[in-house]
Amino acid sequence: MKKITSGVLVLVLSSSLVIANAQQKKDTVRTQDIEGVVVTALGIKREKKSLGYSSQEVKGEDINKAPTANFLNNLSGKVAGLDIKQGTNFGGSTNVVLRGFKSIDGNNQALFVVDGVPIINSNINSTDQKTARGGYDYGNTASDINPNDIESINVLKGAAATALYGSRAQNGAIIITTKKGSKRNKGIGVEYSSSFTISSVDKSTFPKYQTEYGQGYLGQTFGTYLGGPRAIFGHDASYGPRYDGSLVWQYDAFIPGSSTFGQKTPWEMAENGPISFFDVGTNAVNNISLNGGNDVATYRFSYGNTYATDIMPNSKINKNNFAGNASYKFTDKLTANLYANFVTQRTQGRSSTGYGDNVMSNFRQWWATNVDLKEQEALYNLSHQNYTWNIKSVSDIRPQYWDNPYFKVYENYQTDARDRLAINASLNYDLTPDINLLGRVGRDGYTMKTEERRAKGSVAAPFGLNDVDQPSGYALSSYNVSETNYDFIATYKKTLNDFNINALLGTNLNVQTFESNQQSTSGGLVIPGLYTISNSASSPALPVIGSTEKRIFGAFAQASFGYKGTYYLEGTVRRDQSTALPKNNNVYWYPSISGSVVFSNLIKQNWLSFGKLRAAYAQVGSDTGADNILNRYLAQYPFSSPMYSYSTLARNPDIKPQRLNNVELGVNMDFFKNRIGFDVAWFKNSAFDQIINLPVTTSSGFVNRVTNAGTLETKGFEISGHIIPVKTTNFTWNIDVNWSNPNTKVVKLAPGIENVQLGSLQGGVSINAPLNQDYGTIWGADFVYSPDGQKVIGKNGAYLSTASSDNNLGSFQSKWMGGLRNSLTYKNLSLSFLIDVKQGGKVFSLDQYYGYGTGLYPDSVGFNDLGNPIRNTIANGGGIILPGVMVDPTSPNNYVPNTIRLDKSQSSQVLGTDPPPAAFVYDASFVKLREVAISYKLPNSLLASTFLRDLTLGLVGTNLWIIHKNLPYADPEAGLSSGNIQGYQSGPMPATRNIAFTLKANF
Repeated sequence: MKKITSGVLVLVLSSSLVIANAQQKKDTVRTQDIEGVVVTALGIKREKKSLGYSSQEVKGEDINKAPTANFLNNLSGKVAGLDIKQGTNFGGSTNVVLRGFKSIDGNNQALFVVDGVPIINSNINSTDQKTARGGYDYGNTASDINPNDIESINVLKGAAATALYGSRAQNGAIIITTKKGSKRNKGIGVEYSSSFTISSVDKSTFPKYQTEYGQGYLGQTFGTYLGGPRAIFGHDASYGPRYDGSLVWQYDAFIPGSSTFGQKTPWEMAENGPISFFDVGTNAVNNISLNGGNDVATYRFSYGNTYATDIMPNSKINKNNFAGNASYKFTDKLTANLYANFVTQRTQGRSSTGYGDNVMSNFRQWWATNVDLKEQEALYNLSHQNYTWNIKSVSDIRPQYWDNPYFKVYENYQTDARDRLAINASLNYDLTPDINLLGRVGRDGYTMKTEERRAKGSVAAPFGLNDVDQPSGYALSSYNVSETNYDFIATYKKTLNDFNINALLGTNLNVQTFESNQQSTSGGLVIPGLYTISNSASSPALPVIGSTEKRIFGAFAQASFGYKGTYYLEGTVRRDQSTALPKNNNVYWYPSISGSVVFSNLIKQNWLSFGKLRAAYAQVGSDTGADNILNRYLAQYPFSSPMYSYSTLARNPDIKPQRLNNVELGVNMDFFKNRIGFDVAWFKNSAFDQIINLPVTTSSGFVNRVTNAGTLETKGFEISGHIIPVKTTNFTWNIDVNWSNPNTKVVKLAPGIENVQLGSLQGGVSINAPLNQDYGTIWGADFVYSPDGQKVIGKNGAYLSTASSDNNLGSFQSKWMGGLRNSLTYKNLSLSFLIDVKQGGKVFSLDQYYGYGTGLYPDSVGFNDLGNPIRNTIANGGGIILPGVMVDPTSPNNYVPNTIRLDKSQSSQVLGTDPPPAAFVYDASFVKLREVAISYKLPNSLLASTFLRDLTLGLVGTNLWIIHKNLPYADPEAGLSSGNIQGYQSGPMPATRNIAFTLKANF
């Protein structure tokens, strides 16, 4: 960091630490802006040392260092208590949770605020997509923010920090400050940056297949054709005959135009397996900005373009981002500010998720290892027909279960288009030197259109708004989402001798609207390749149209007192009135109080640069969705006259607001002129009167009812710290660390209710909020255990399974998470690397659940204790003896070591010997080399005679190495989308290693 004044004893090394003791010299405005001031709720700047709650700042340069389509991913491992789950879906959503979970089945995502105004960060993913039944992850909309426009991010973690935002920020807030124009002596400042990223599959997150056996379920069994052996085409597994190179009739012999049509081919492992399906992904990002100004006005305008292709063929994103802000001083007292951001994004070929129409679940769960992907590509290129490996029979070459992968991505692709405009304008008026009036209007909104296609010739499956299989189809959805905020805030600042007083009084009107229109064909398409609703073979499905509006009117006040720069006390109160709640319960108040003592002012020691104790308490209220008061009618297909039915969810006209109590204690200290420092916080949240959907007796005509019930309790510690092991004139080494262990438990539910199910998922598992257990607990059938804890084997040699599916198999919550960052600078050369860690938590793999029985993976082959292939028949010395115990044949009440051999000669799905779902729940821990960056700034002496002010070249790698993980063949972070259903995988995309070349120039 550039030295500002020689008399200042401060050097901020970690954004988690407050300003150090700089009493020997009064801070200049410049020093305060850079080192001692952070942006808090409502965009108000505050001295960090005065805050009685936890906040942590990340500089824009740290967010913008690694190019990405979603800047949220660059927050991983950089903020204590912030859980970022990136996922691997192209253009997909990022899960952002601060300090655990506050709502059982509602929104747990942090609030995003840009220049004081909240923005939308929702996704439009369907319920089926979120519960792994198929669909697309359309991403969360905070990804529209251009990281090149970010000056800094301040993460407000506790309720006391976010109380002024009301119910919107009960999950914490991420405060984004954008870059502004600045006064220049002459000309216009120009900034240009460019990067090009290459992405390749991380093979540790993709299946490794066994190489000994081919297509089939029945072991050493071929079909027959013309007296010769024939592969069993309809079988989508690799539990067939052993490869021996003999000539066999395979699927390609029956597809006209195939290079091997009418020919037998060698029975052998394919030369080009599914890994050859993937392309090299690319991401080109170019940004340019203009800024300037004088004593009266400043401005900054920027344009950014991102063009990315995925490792999945036929996938691309093109995003254009136009942003600008300006300020104009009408008088010395009156200033106007304007910010606008317009984003267009066009996406094609998002990867499908879950179990449904997903090529990845094909590769991971139901594959034949004798199938060559290059042959599949060649067959598709013949005529763009669905010539697949999984044909029905020699006389019927239609697909049995799976499309040709290339047909899938080039014919059954989706597209989406999103246009977004965020704008806010404000007027600042200094009524007196101590009193400021602010009026501000901010609006954020987007329109989005999605199109999904199923070409003629595809495998029939549920599609669009239809629950029954469709041979082809087209689905079109449009959305119009907006949020408008009107603010008026009066602030008062006064210094009286040793006292500092800050106060504000304000109001806010928040208006949220959501409109949607979903349509799809029914019965297939009449004309192939014509994707319109009117091309429906039958009457189109009844459209699903929604339109809601919610208004929240808030009034709030805050008062802060400081004494001698040492003692601080702050209190807030807010009143909200929401149209989402019934009139008799639609008003709720909540207060907060916080305080801090800068004890380093009381303990004068050279070794102590800074020390502060802080404490905070807050209560926050929150409402619910816009349509949870009055019951709905749903349109049905008419039978001679229009027909309607009630929704199965009973709304509640007596619902009350949800509440949350938050307590926080913390200490932060710096030593030896800030060479070493730490910030430690303990917090506890209690979220009660939860607004949840609970089951009711079906005799009522409903299945669930919106109810106030339940309490979530979260406790945890956060630690952030820094150390500078080496600091010389030319060389500096910084180490920053973040660690946290938030844990959320369900401590109360309604009388008679023992669990709230968040999602029921394929594979016999569910995600739950069970009473007195961890939130996000995975339930399923477990092993049967003997009294001494050993697994019990049945008479067929397989593990016994419990009859119940409500066994606790662990929670998706990690035990702790942390990040370790090293930054080294030598003159103009900089090197940094970040290690990101999560320890604990569970994830269920449907890929391994099905892959066990389809014989894809290496653990399905090998030799047993007799030295024979385990896939031999029992009579031929095959099978395995599982570790565990069995019932003693001579004493049924006792157990003895297992001696029964398990038959592995055919698929376990055929033999009925699958283990319980518990066998496929894995530890989700990981250690990742998340980011490595090296950059070189050309010396000014080389640029003196050019038009460049500075030029920096860089090389950045992200997700380069998963140092440790326990989940086989997949990234533990990969999931379905953002939301409350985590800890479950079905056909996730593999992770990618990304290498970026960067250039930044100022003119």
